[in-house]
Amino acid sequence: KEVEDKLYEETNYDLELSRSEQIAEKCAHLENIKFPKYYPEFSCEKIITMDWLHGKHFSEFIKTKHPQKTLNKIGQTLWDFYMYQMHVLKQVHADPHPGNFLISEKGELMVIDFGCVKEIPSDFYEPYFELAKVENLMNQAFFEQKLYELEILKPEDSSEEKVFFSKLFHEMLELFTRPFNQEFFDFSDESFFQEIADLGQRYAKLSDLKNMNTNRGSRHFIYLNRTFFGLYNMMHDLRAEGIEINHFQKFMVENA
Repeated sequence: KEVEDKLYEETNYDLELSRSEQIAEKCAHLENIKFPKYYPEFSCEKIITMDWLHGKHFSEFIKTKHPQKTLNKIGQTLWDFYMYQMHVLKQVHADPHPGNFLISEKGELMVIDFGCVKEIPSDFYEPYFELAKVENLMNQAFFEQKLYELEILKPEDSSEEKVFFSKLFHEMLELFTRPFNQEFFDFSDESFFQEIADLGQRYAKLSDLKNMNTNRGSRHFIYLNRTFFGLYNMMHDLRAEGIEINHFQKFMVENA
């Protein structure tokens, strides 16, 4: 149902135009980022009209060599853009793949597609990001409570299922939220991405899953996790180093 709703939204150009203008306006004050100007008077349910932006597609940009300073600057811009959306706007451009971004000659990040935007309700946002804090992951009672709130654990679970899925999501969350528990993070670190790949392979091969109810987890996980996977991969493609994780908070103060 979640995917169906999002696919319908992606064919709704009136909605996309509205969201494009809204997010572009609210993120215009972020550093080193550009959005096209939109033209509602020349748009309709089948057409979105916007400025043409001159730049290289992200996928083309990363194929050539660039100074590390430039890569880090673009990486910081991309990270700030997503963190500001998540933590301030509570909605996010949920399709972070190279085809939706251009890089200008000045090294500016340009965002050109808002067909898939995920709104993040507070009853999901709060437990999700509370578990991004390592001290909460280490608090067994608190951790378990949040797993129930996120529908990872269910009241009808067997003791075996409770132990298995608690362990699985503890491992996953510790790994995926590792950047959030550091002041700076190096997305060029191959070992971090190898750990992610190894974890996925290990659990994909487990026969235990066949005997368990795997229909679990809030529907909001689908597009938020998709967003993080895409974002992490783009940051890794840039080989961005020394990314300041909470740098986006600077713009919260300035825009207050």
